[in-house]
Amino acid sequence: MKKRVSAVLTAAMAVGTVWAVPTVARAADPYPDVMTGSWEERVIVNTSDVETKVPRGLKAHVRKKGSPTRLATLTSFTRRPDAPCTWGDYCGSEPLQHSTFQSDPVKLPEIGTYTIDLEYTGTTGETVVHEDNGVLSYTERPVISNLKSSAVSVENLDTVLSGDLSVYNPLDGSSKPYAGGAFTAKRGLETTARTADAQGHFEAKFRITHTDFLKAPADGQVKFSLATELNGRGDIEGVTVPVAPVEADMALASPTVTGAYGTGAKISGTATWKSADGTRKPLPTTMPVIAGNWNSGSTDATGRFTLTRRLTEDGVLNVKPHSVWFDSKATLKVDVTPGTFFQGFTAGAGADRYVYVSSTFWRGEFPEGTTSLNVDVEFSADGKTGWTSRKSVAVPTKPGWNAGGYKIEQKLPYTGPGYVRLRYAGTPSIPGSVTPAVRFERTNTAIPEFNAAPEPAKKGTPITVTGKLNHADPTWKPLAGQRVDYYFRPAGSTAWTWMGLSTTAADGTFRKSFTANRTGSWQARYGTADNRHLNAVSRVDEVVVTP
Repeated sequence: MKKRVSAVLTAAMAVGTVWAVPTVARAADPYPDVMTGSWEERVIVNTSDVETKVPRGLKAHVRKKGSPTRLATLTSFTRRPDAPCTWGDYCGSEPLQHSTFQSDPVKLPEIGTYTIDLEYTGTTGETVVHEDNGVLSYTERPVISNLKSSAVSVENLDTVLSGDLSVYNPLDGSSKPYAGGAFTAKRGLETTARTADAQGHFEAKFRITHTDFLKAPADGQVKFSLATELNGRGDIEGVTVPVAPVEADMALASPTVTGAYGTGAKISGTATWKSADGTRKPLPTTMPVIAGNWNSGSTDATGRFTLTRRLTEDGVLNVKPHSVWFDSKATLKVDVTPGTFFQGFTAGAGADRYVYVSSTFWRGEFPEGTTSLNVDVEFSADGKTGWTSRKSVAVPTKPGWNAGGYKIEQKLPYTGPGYVRLRYAGTPSIPGSVTPAVRFERTNTAIPEFNAAPEPAKKGTPITVTGKLNHADPTWKPLAGQRVDYYFRPAGSTAWTWMGLSTTAADGTFRKSFTANRTGSWQARYGTADNRHLNAVSRVDEVVVTP
C-alpha cells in the first residue's frame, strides 16, 4: 500500500497537484487511505482503491489554515480516468490502482493557500471527516498555450517550437503575459532551458541531436514536453513534431516469389533515398522494413535488407520502411504452389509401454480432386536408415487452402529403443514433408518372481505377497526404492481392487501381508516409473481361502 500511495503522490506532484498525507483511519471508514489535493482550482480526491462511483456523501470543505470558518463547500464531483504510471523508475512494476475524483472549480475571496476537510458517509451510515486532509493552492499559476512546432525531415533535423506563457489569476479569471517566464523543453533524456519574451511569447529552434529515432517504427514520432513554474505551481504540455517524409527507393532483387506451400521464402533488396543535392544514400542502419505479414528485417550500412516468411498464401505485398521518415514502397507478388509441412512435432516413450507422437500437419494450394493425404508414423533403429511405417493416418483434405492445421496424435506399442518421425511421402504434384527424427528409450522392468502364500489359506489368517522388481540396466539387476502396488480380484469378478503398497528393498524384493477373507487372485504392479523406466506387472496368483 505504501508504494502505491507514494506513486500516486509522485504522479500528482508532477502535474501540479498538491497532496496531503492521509489522516488516521476511522472505524467503519471505507477509505482510510484517502488523499485530497488540488489541481488548478479544483479539489482532487484519491480513494486509493478501484471504486468507480463517487464516494457517498462526498464533500470538500475549504478554509484557511487554523481557522474554523468554512469559506466554500464543494459537493459536485466527477471521476477522472486513471492514468497509467509514467513516472519512470519510481513506479517500478506495480501499476497504479486508484480512483480519482475532481470537483468543479472553486471561487475564494482572496489569494492564498487553504486547507481541505474531507467528508463522506461511512459504511454504517455515519459521517466520516478527515480534517486537514489536503491543501488547495489558490494562487496565480502559469499556463502554456498556443504550442506549435515546425516539421522536420531526415535532411532538416531542426524544429521551431513556439507558444505563449501566461499567468492566470483565479480571483477574476484574468490572464497576463508571463514576461521572461522560464520553461524547459524535454525530449527523451535531453532537457533544454529557455525563456519567453516580455509578451510571454517564445519561438526557439531545437536541434534533434541524435538520429536513433530514424530507426523507430511508424508511430515513433518526435515528441517534446514543455514545463514551466510560478509560485510553486506548474503547467506541462506536450507537442508532437510533424515529420515530412522523404521519398525512398525500394529496389527488390526480384518482384516475385514462388514456392511450395509451407516452404521458407526470402526476399531481399536495397533501400536508398535521394538528398537535395542529388546524392543517393542508404537508409539509416537498422531501419525496419516490412512487407505484410512477413518477418520484418532491417537495413545494413549499405541499405540492404532481407525478409523471410513461410509461404502460406498468394498475394501482393507492399515492401516499405516502417517509419514516418521515409515514404516509399515496392510491390512484391507471391505465388504459392501445392505443399505440406509439419509443425510442433513431439515424440517420446511413456512408462505405459507406448510411444507417443504429436504434430500439426499443414497443407494448402491443392488441385481439384484432392480428398485425403496419408501420413506415416515411421520407426528406425539408428534414425538414418531402415525406416519402416508402423501406422498410416488418413488426413482429410480439400482442394485449395485448408483452414487450420490437422492435429495428428498417435500411440504405438513400445518394442525397444529407437527413432520415430512423421512423414508424408508426397505425389508428383504435391511435395512431401517429414518431421525431424526423435529418439526414444526407456529401461525395461519386470517382476520375474511373484507369489501369494500360503495356498490355500484359512479365512482370517495372514496371506503374504512377495516378489522382486528388476530392471535391465543394461543387464538385469534389482531395482531398489520403488513403489509397488498390490491388487486383489475376488473369484468370479473382473474388477481389481487396490489393497496397499510397499517399497522395494536393496535387492529389489518386496513383501506385504494381508488378512485372508475370500478366494481370489493377487497381482503386483510397478505403475509409478520415473521418466527413464517402463512400468511392469506381475503374473496373477490365485489363493483359495477356506472356512
